[in-house]
Amino acid sequence: MERLYSRFPGGGVGFGLLLLRLILAVWFFETGIPMFGTSPITFAIAVVLVATALLLIAGVETSTNATVGAVCLIIGPLLADKPDQWFHAFSLAAISISVALLGPGGYSLDARLSGWRTVVSTPTSRNNKETL
Repeated sequence: MERLYSRFPGGGVGFGLLLLRLILAVWFFETGIPMFGTSPITFAIAVVLVATALLLIAGVETSTNATVGAVCLIIGPLLADKPDQWFHAFSLAAISISVALLGPGGYSLDARLSGWRTVVSTPTSRNNKETL
């Protein structure tokens, strides 16, 4: 897996990104769970939202999951035909895209799986041949 970010910040910034991921996951749960009892298409969107929320909590493929969640949040009000939920959907989609652009942070499985690597090089012996 290639890294998309130059670094995975820890400390206060990493904790802030963890908090954003957790808040977004709670909103995905809150949006997705009531959709389970409706049509098959909204049921599928609900499954995607709940799965995305679980993966966001763990911090796995954070950018991809946040983007997929944003798309599901926009599609949800279109299928439900509820115009009063547009502000809610777009604000959550904006937070999702922000998390996708900022990255997972240091407190995620993404950071553990593809974080900084240490390269250790050992000096090689040269064949010192003298030419006559």
